[in-house]
Amino acid sequence: MKIMIFSHESDLDGLYSATIGLLRYPQAMTVFLGYGAENFQKLGNFIYSATHYSPERGLIIIADLGLNDDLIETCRQTFSDAVRNGWKIMWVDHHPWSQQAIDAIKPFVEIVLDASGNKCAADLMHETLLPGNALAAKLAGMAHTMDFFTKDQYLTPISEIIHYYQTFPDFYDRLSGLARKSAKGVLWDVGMQADYNDYVRLRDEAKAQVFATMQIRSVGRIKVAYVQSSPYLQSSLFSEEVFAKTNADLAMFYSAKGKVSIRRNNDAISCRDVAANLPEGGGHAYAAGATFKSDSADASAVISELEAAVAKVLSSQL
Repeated sequence: MKIMIFSHESDLDGLYSATIGLLRYPQAMTVFLGYGAENFQKLGNFIYSATHYSPERGLIIIADLGLNDDLIETCRQTFSDAVRNGWKIMWVDHHPWSQQAIDAIKPFVEIVLDASGNKCAADLMHETLLPGNALAAKLAGMAHTMDFFTKDQYLTPISEIIHYYQTFPDFYDRLSGLARKSAKGVLWDVGMQADYNDYVRLRDEAKAQVFATMQIRSVGRIKVAYVQSSPYLQSSLFSEEVFAKTNADLAMFYSAKGKVSIRRNNDAISCRDVAANLPEGGGHAYAAGATFKSDSADASAVISELEAAVAKVLSSQL
């Protein structure tokens, strides 16, 4: 049976969700994607090619990718077409979905969601595909530690390696290689250490530059750090340093590619609510992402747009 696994490209939860899928289906092809319309179009193209140009039928697994309402129709058409061609689809995710999104694709997809807010996607992959597998349990536990910042166990710097690999043209091959190593129980090796040594030098240079250009502003009662990020900085990890240095309530990392990652230092505001006021926004209360319309080279315009998104949340709470 042909298996395709699609998972989130930028964090440990996405990597280990795919890895658990590989433990269950070693023959699977893995594809790592980000959020937004462009990436979901890629997902649709992959699925169309697999379900139309191969006589073999199979299973599609999507993990750690949320479905925003503006992408419902794209996904519904893709999945209904795949099902007509004899394929099965499973979507495993821990991001909040609207009832509209659930109802639209439920006729075509087996949906596994977490309503509690206490599980990561790898937790759900473990419970759904391999509940009795010790390695899957370990991988899910590490993904959970990273996703929820519980700091209850030591983790290798693999999250930073994932981020570093995104700067390479063969990024997808590198991530798939990490997933296959992890499926064999290899969580760190000499090659990864060599790559990490190269990354650390670039990361530390980027930190110095980013701190020099960071802006701190108050939006109502919220203190926000606006950070012109770098491809060598992993937002979730770097946010801890930003918060320690600034004591900001919220950090918004905006990139040259027109994307913003949002992290919070306390529960004064929801990252998901802020992201909802920006294009392609989505995520969790404690971490979210979106895009912005302003020219990324115009820092003042970008910050004004991001500031407006925060202000909109605060005004809705009055």
